[in-house]
Amino acid sequence: MDKFKNSSFSVFFIKFPSLIAAGLIFSGILAFSLFLSILAGRLTGFNNLIVYSLGLIPATMFLPGLVMIVRKYAVEKSFVPVVSTFFSAVRNNIKQFIFHSFIMYLITACSTFAIIYYGLGSFAGPVFGMVFIIYILFVLILTIAMFYLPLMAVTYELRFRDLYKNSILLVFGTILRNIAALFYAAVLSFLALLFFLYTDGVFRYISLAVIIVLYPLMLCYGVIPLISKGVQENVGHFVGVEAAPKNEVTEEDKAAAMNIRSDDDYVFVNGKMIKNPNKEANDERCI
Repeated sequence: MDKFKNSSFSVFFIKFPSLIAAGLIFSGILAFSLFLSILAGRLTGFNNLIVYSLGLIPATMFLPGLVMIVRKYAVEKSFVPVVSTFFSAVRNNIKQFIFHSFIMYLITACSTFAIIYYGLGSFAGPVFGMVFIIYILFVLILTIAMFYLPLMAVTYELRFRDLYKNSILLVFGTILRNIAALFYAAVLSFLALLFFLYTDGVFRYISLAVIIVLYPLMLCYGVIPLISKGVQENVGHFVGVEAAPKNEVTEEDKAAAMNIRSDDDYVFVNGKMIKNPNKEANDERCI
């Protein structure tokens, strides 16, 4: 019974007022940013997805706040003050997320545009159909990698190339959990779309408001607990929570890693992501 009470599922309902407060802060910023980008598109005549999605860039700069709150509540079971923790995480990560926000915008906007383009083209011939299938697989890989990127960015001090490299490696390192996270995100998105499409008149605006308020929070809250164990096993523990290591790092692993020429913080050896012993040795010599 105690285990259920401490589960992320139970915490969601027990601490819903605090969680919804974090969701409202992020959703409000997201809604305002998208409103401005859509308005700009209509006023300038550039009525397309690429312009409408520009609002994702400033909104994503506030994503560290939501990710931090969800990580604290859902994974660490640390019920920190919402507002101060949210904006502290934003302030501490704003510089790196200026870059991340542009990358996430490009992936989201370009992937959506390409899926629509090749999806419609697939009815014209088999070549477009093949390209469409290949691109869907590519988008799925990038989507899962984008699940990991914000969580690792706010948790560990890693260089940009290590963040993106580790995000891609973890796509193939914890496959079952990734499939579960992707399935959850797909079902949540499908239900939100149905909720919007099957309402009309004033209820459509109400449904849109509910989706904007709840969707980012529920997406983060569902995905982060699913992927957090794999992140801790392969990269490092979160503060306040311990995860049993997936595999102990053996001397054989370290010896194999010594033969890899890389100055990355982490290297992939024998199916494990371990700290680069070459990097550690160089750091010690520098000291």
